[in-house]
Amino acid sequence: MRTWKEWTTRQLAILDRDYPDGVPLDVIALRTGHTIYAVKTRAAERGLTHPNGSSQACIARFERQHGKPLARIALWYRERRLPRTALARDIGIEIKALRTALGDELWQSWPRMTIGRIDAARKRRGISSRQEKKKSA
Repeated sequence: MRTWKEWTTRQLAILDRDYPDGVPLDVIALRTGHTIYAVKTRAAERGLTHPNGSSQACIARFERQHGKPLARIALWYRERRLPRTALARDIGIEIKALRTALGDELWQSWPRMTIGRIDAARKRRGISSRQEKKKSA
């Protein structure tokens, strides 16, 4: 049996503040004492939109967290030979949106042999990184 709970002005203030900021729905539900479904429904009734569907909002949030623009963060990933998919996953966006956000020059400058590809090539050859270091020494 379902029961309907009244929303207090305090709970509505929490919803109005947190929902547009992209706070996860389960956190808002916990703060307000309502279910995730109730949070979504009440937010839709109030005309609020959650930014998780927006790539630009996810990128802006990621930049705020790191205190740097996306281009500088991407250079850090590139220098460490991390794949672009790892950056997209960390931001929470699709790879197509990342390509658009980075621009052609930075996108094309990414190395082909990322850490994952290097490890896979070593595994195919049957060489561990320790054996490779011994050969070079």
